[in-house]
Amino acid sequence: MAPDLTTLDAPGWDALRHALNQRVVLVNETLIPSKRNRVWVVETDVRPVVLKRSLSGRGEHEFDILSEARRIGLDVPFPLYRSGDYLVLEYIAGERCDSLINHMFSTEAAEKLAVWLAEFHARLSRNGQSLIMTDAELANFVMADGRVFGVDLEDVSVGDPLEDLGCLISSMLGSEPLFTPIKFDLCMRLLETYESESGMEAMESVRPYVAQQLRMSTVTKPLFRRTFADAANRLEQAWPRLA
Repeated sequence: MAPDLTTLDAPGWDALRHALNQRVVLVNETLIPSKRNRVWVVETDVRPVVLKRSLSGRGEHEFDILSEARRIGLDVPFPLYRSGDYLVLEYIAGERCDSLINHMFSTEAAEKLAVWLAEFHARLSRNGQSLIMTDAELANFVMADGRVFGVDLEDVSVGDPLEDLGCLISSMLGSEPLFTPIKFDLCMRLLETYESESGMEAMESVRPYVAQQLRMSTVTKPLFRRTFADAANRLEQAWPRLA
């Protein structure tokens, strides 16, 4: 019989107790969506935490990246404990950026996403090359107390910062409502802020990266294949003119 990956097992409970350094009373546990792993928000009598069971085999890597990012002052969850496949992380109580962008059309969120990404690219590197998130989708950011936090860093690797920007812009444009003028306006705000913070030209250079990400996303959104392909073709030529 296949193991039940939706409930906490004994190693998960042990990781939780070690992280909080005491016996805990479970108040509530909520399994939250994740593409490759199992992630719970666990409310205890001590405090809420995030418990992540890494099924990708990259738990140790993520824990190390989070530790390094916290040391240099980047806004990421504090990594509390790791044991085997389990990570226990600080719970960031805030609004997910996919909701702020797609439902609230928040200019503040777009600009602060750009600031976070520029700082991440500038301050984390290996042998003089920038580290990138690789999976810089809206759902992997939370905004709390006016600050954006990157909350999923398991795929961090050396790469081109434009790849992250392309992924993030594609995530913004390719989530409903799709390709609306206000979404394009938010993307322009994000790119302008990123250029200001990083000193790097991005507005034009990022277009082929956005187009590539849009084409790749049709794998998970087959009903929008033609819509995304048409948008990608247009973006390779130019940004749309907004009134």
